[in-house]
Amino acid sequence: MPDYSLHIRNEEHRKGNPSSQNILIEYGDYECPFSRLGYRFAQKFLKDDPNLQFVFRHFPIKKKHPNAEICAEAALCAGDQDRFWEMHDLLFENNQNLNRELLDDFAQTLNLDFRKFSVDLEAHSFLKWVQHDFRSGVKHGVNDTPTFFMNEKKYKGDLSYNAIKEFIRENKI
Repeated sequence: MPDYSLHIRNEEHRKGNPSSQNILIEYGDYECPFSRLGYRFAQKFLKDDPNLQFVFRHFPIKKKHPNAEICAEAALCAGDQDRFWEMHDLLFENNQNLNRELLDDFAQTLNLDFRKFSVDLEAHSFLKWVQHDFRSGVKHGVNDTPTFFMNEKKYKGDLSYNAIKEFIRENKI
């Protein structure tokens, strides 16, 4: 039985303080303009708080964003070559015109093993991971992106930097 909890899985990519028990999870969609804003917020939260661990989970809303799922797979393909966060950043920094050709360009920019990247992406080697993240989000009431959880508590307010920052502060261990 799959574990759709908010507990961090060993294979997930983490950013920030790896030993911190204060964990911020964002469910996001690489093509979503609001997730791009959430991405910017997360960067600031991590810069300003040395006692924060961050995990990004994929929640591609395919009806609105047709390339979001393949972008999530591309990030995980890059992660398989220890470049998840670099691909993650490129996807959000260029999220207004994402397409398959651009994913290949990003892979080359990051000096990935291009053959491995292409084979993994074409074979959908990480699709199950993306689908697992999505189902986990659905289980926890995610219906739009970005959605944040701090120490397993869901943020339910407006997409406001100060409001989310206060939510994080209130829910720290």
